[in-house]
Amino acid sequence: MSASGAVRVQRRAGTIEGPGVRPPRLVAHRGAPRVRRENTLPAVAAAVALGAETVEVDVRRTADGVALLLHDETLDRLWGDPRRVEELPWSDVARLGDDRDRVPRLDEVLDLLRGGTTTLLVDVTSVADAVVAARTVAAHGTPPAVAWCGSRAAVTAVRSVLPDADVWLAWASLAGPTADDLDDLAPSTLNLDLAFLTPDVVTAAHALGLRVAVWTVDEAAPAAWAAALGVDSITTNDLPAVRAACSAGQTAVPPAVEDAVEDARVLEGARVLARSIADEVVVLTRTHPVGEVAAKAHPADLVTDVDRRVEQFVRGRVRSAFPLHGFTGEEFGTSPGDRHHWYLDPVDGTTNLANGLPWTALSLCLVRAGQPVVGVVADPWRGEVLEAQRGRGAVLGDRRLRLDREPRTLVGTVVGTELDGHRPWPGMDAFLHALADRSCTLRIQGSGTLTIAQVAAGRGVGGCVGAFSPVDHGAAVLLVHEAGGVVVTRSGTVADGFPPDGEPFLVAHPGVVDELGDLWRAALDTAG
Repeated sequence: MSASGAVRVQRRAGTIEGPGVRPPRLVAHRGAPRVRRENTLPAVAAAVALGAETVEVDVRRTADGVALLLHDETLDRLWGDPRRVEELPWSDVARLGDDRDRVPRLDEVLDLLRGGTTTLLVDVTSVADAVVAARTVAAHGTPPAVAWCGSRAAVTAVRSVLPDADVWLAWASLAGPTADDLDDLAPSTLNLDLAFLTPDVVTAAHALGLRVAVWTVDEAAPAAWAAALGVDSITTNDLPAVRAACSAGQTAVPPAVEDAVEDARVLEGARVLARSIADEVVVLTRTHPVGEVAAKAHPADLVTDVDRRVEQFVRGRVRSAFPLHGFTGEEFGTSPGDRHHWYLDPVDGTTNLANGLPWTALSLCLVRAGQPVVGVVADPWRGEVLEAQRGRGAVLGDRRLRLDREPRTLVGTVVGTELDGHRPWPGMDAFLHALADRSCTLRIQGSGTLTIAQVAAGRGVGGCVGAFSPVDHGAAVLLVHEAGGVVVTRSGTVADGFPPDGEPFLVAHPGVVDELGDLWRAALDTAG
């Protein structure tokens, strides 16, 4: 970070009020969208009337360079016009709506707030939009206080027009920022999705002189939790509810309640939430095109923008409902919490997704005090969601999953497995030949979650994976247990809970588990 940037941050740091001094400032998200249509002059005016200290709006540009308020790339959702706003002249956009609700220009909002105490937070995504918006503010005679958020490239472009612009830096990590992360941008504020809010992020940001802003929080529990962590502002669609939650005496994190009634309430809420998340992720995964594909540990270990987008979405949904729960995800790591902990693989089968093969899954599992209690596996491409709750069984839609216990033969059946990354697991060749000798086929389809979960659904008589992980396999193992299947390791049957982390495991129909288990262990033994 440059010397001048360091001075700017330090100067802003002097205005920060520490945790507990006052409730967080409230940022009205797109005005007051629960009162008036978002990103309109009436919505902004309503937010000011409701006492918002900051109003956030989204700004895009028209084809002829007019900065206006709009979140989406097209006008379809709000204004019924499917065209992209950047391809239209302002005269076309100005015809939409009516006298009460219409698309406003940015300079109209600056006029509305001029002379008041409300700060305008301008959210810009593209560099081109940012430059037009910044020039609009620069050309305004006496604008209100204006801050800027959005992509790093966009706010950097704002600084090229307005060198002293107040920038809120977007943050998408569970780890706190360092001085190197600030570079020459010298932001005043770290701006993050609720999904990434942790005590470490708040502590690190404050140590650097940054304020912490969190978005978008509409429920009392996560608002109170965020306030207790010491965030400096909360962006919300519901100003009255969040203000009440953050008022004096409500910002302490409530103690965990351990009684059976509370446990039942949490589990039922978690089950409903997990199912709702699964349904939404089915749609998100099917409809969001794969853009960026990158390698992680090695060239065959892939991650896409869909993986990250789904995980951020799920983290935010869980945090909003259960702010005290811990969370571990495949892409962003672990957030600590109470005795409840969620495990997520947003896209199990990323290599399939990146290559256009419709065989992936979401795995989401809640563990309480070390025991799995709720799990869902969503198959976006079949439109299926398999659900399990500890002691309550497993279901697929309206069908209860229950494996019979009659003895069976391996002849003519299918057993699933997965590669160890992109290589065979030790003993896999021996297992393949042993099954072939019994006229049983070994399948590798590219998703460990589905390989295990399909056994619970009665599709195939067994499945094995080279190393258990609660992120990848937790929900599927719970499904197998609740459907009456059997989970085994090299040392014996796992009667309840999970196999040891990192250990090979097998799930099987109870009618073949003895024979299949013997073949599997013998194959592992051939590898030493």
